[in-house]
Parts: sequence; structure tokens; C-alpha cells
Amino acid sequence: MTRVAYRCAALTFIALTAAAAAPGCGKSEKKEAPNYFAPDPKPSKLDLSDVIPVESPDVVAAEPDSWAGKVKALVATTEADLQRCRNEFLIPFQFAAMKRRDLLLSGTMDEVCMTGSKELKTRGPRKLLDLLAKEHIGKHPTLDRFVVLGMEQVETYAVFSYMTKKIGAPDLDNVVDIAKNAQQRILELAPQLDKAAADVAKWEDKQLADDDPAVAGAAIDAAAFKQHLIDGYAPVIADLATGYERMADKSWQGYNMPKLETLEAMQVILEKRVQQDRARLAKVTADDKQKAEFEAFFAACDAAAKQVATCYDYYKKKPKDERPERDPNLKKVQAAQKGLAKTLAGWGWAPK
Repeated sequence: MTRVAYRCAALTFIALTAAAAAPGCGKSEKKEAPNYFAPDPKPSKLDLSDVIPVESPDVVAAEPDSWAGKVKALVATTEADLQRCRNEFLIPFQFAAMKRRDLLLSGTMDEVCMTGSKELKTRGPRKLLDLLAKEHIGKHPTLDRFVVLGMEQVETYAVFSYMTKKIGAPDLDNVVDIAKNAQQRILELAPQLDKAAADVAKWEDKQLADDDPAVAGAAIDAAAFKQHLIDGYAPVIADLATGYERMADKSWQGYNMPKLETLEAMQVILEKRVQQDRARLAKVTADDKQKAEFEAFFAACDAAAKQVATCYDYYKKKPKDERPERDPNLKKVQAAQKGLAKTLAGWGWAPK
């Protein structure tokens, strides 16, 4: 074979080999190295036409414009949770199973009755009541009443819930008794709480707060001002001493716990109302003797509020084993409450 013929044969063999390695001939094509600097592809548009939005249970679709509308919405949501707590968890609660240490608890009980749910984005009655207390307490007697009663239910429920988690305690009978007492107190509160919520629900959207300039700046005679003070202060004053005893003095025995948020709400109602009504006194048509009587009442409310507040460090910082069986502050609160009740009775208040 000549040199030229040999070269032709070699070229032919190379061409045939390349053709055999081409795609479709049984061997995979060599992959190119990825280009890390290439722009990301644009995502395709997601079709949401069939998705139905789900609202959180305590989200109001249209935010009310008026003060009354906002408060009514908050109260309605809170009341729904408090009612559901009683009806679904407290009333049907099985104390017999608790005594047998055979208690199965619902995972949603604390969420409905107290804390709310992160998953469902509900705030729960504790946060809603805290919001009402922080922003709206002292603005209407019925609302004040709802906040105090609601806080007592939530704080009493906290005791109940704590007891249900202590079924391994050696003195289980004591644990069950505390849980029963907590349930009983919550059910005693229910009719008053429901009535306060129903009364708030009846407000017209034009209902004004007691600190609204149109109310606070209006002229008022002495008789009407006395009735205003009875309406605003009597519900708190009537329960000031017994509430202090219930929330503080007798609240910590055994596994029980003080209920200081409720007690503080009662104290703050007195303080805020005194601040508002002192300023309003300039608009009251009254003689010097009547104005002096009003001033004395305000000073007595201030003193009572401060007397209640002196117990907080006692219960928050003092260890249980250092507390006496009877709170030494109770008699002073009782004396302050008695003086305020006497003044209101002289103005025409008749305790129920």
C-alpha cells in the first residue's frame, strides 16, 4: 500500500469512529460545564383564582371607625372565647378522671381559654383583655366591669389549668378541690360577664367614651355628677375589699395563686376615673361645700388605690413560706372601702 493510500484509509477510520460516537448511536453526549453566571429563569405566574382566603377568628373584616365600634368588636371576640372556654372545657370537665389520674386534656383548651393560637393567629382572651385594660379602661362603667370580670375568669382559669397538670401530685385530693373551686368561681362569674358583654353590644356606634372632650367638657349639675360617680365607681368599690381578699389574701394557700392582674385593673379604674373626674369638676355647677365633698371623695379613692397597690411586692417578691396566713394589708383595704361605700350611699347608691 502506498503512503497516500495509507493516509486515506486512516482518515476514513477516524470519520467512521466519530460518527459512531454521535448522538443516537448508543453513547451519551458529553455534558457542557454549567454557566453559574447565567440569569435565573423568571418564575411562572401562580394562578390563585381558585384559592379562598381564610380569616382568623378574631380578625374583623372591616375596621370600625368609631370608638364604640372598635370596643364592641374587641368585646364580642373576647366574650366568644370566654363562653367557648366554659361550654366546651370547664362545664363538661371530668373531675372523676382527674382523681383516677386518667385525664386526657385537649390541646386547644389553653389556647381558647387563655393564650390564643400562634398557628391560627388568634390573640386569646388574655391578650384581648390586656388590650382593653391598657387602652380603654375608665372610659365606660360597663366596659370596666367586663374587663374586671373577664380578667378574673382568665386568671382563675390559669389556676384551673395548672391543677389539671398536677395529677401526679401525692395530695391529689387537694389539687382536685382547688380545680373544682376555680371552675365554680368561673361559672359564678358567667352571668355577670355575659350581661356586661350584652350591654356593650347594645351601644350605638355614636356612643362616646367618658373621657371624650364632648362628654368631659359638657356642663353638668351636682346631682347628675353624683349619679355619674355612682355609675362609674360603685361596681369597683362594692367589690374592693372582698376582691382584695379573693385575689390576694386567700389566693395563695396551697397550690393556688394570687390574681394580681384583676386586682390591678380594679386599682387602675379608680385612678383613671379620679384623674378624669377631677378635671371635669370645673364644669360642675355646685357650691363650695359640694365641691369640697367631691374633692374628699377623690382623695379617698386615691388613698384606697394606693392601699391596694402596696400588696404587689408582698406577693410578687416575698416567698410563700415568709407570708403570714392573713395579709396585714387587708384590714386597711377594708377600712378604705367602707369609707367610700358610705359616701356613695349618702349620694343615693344602694348596694345590690
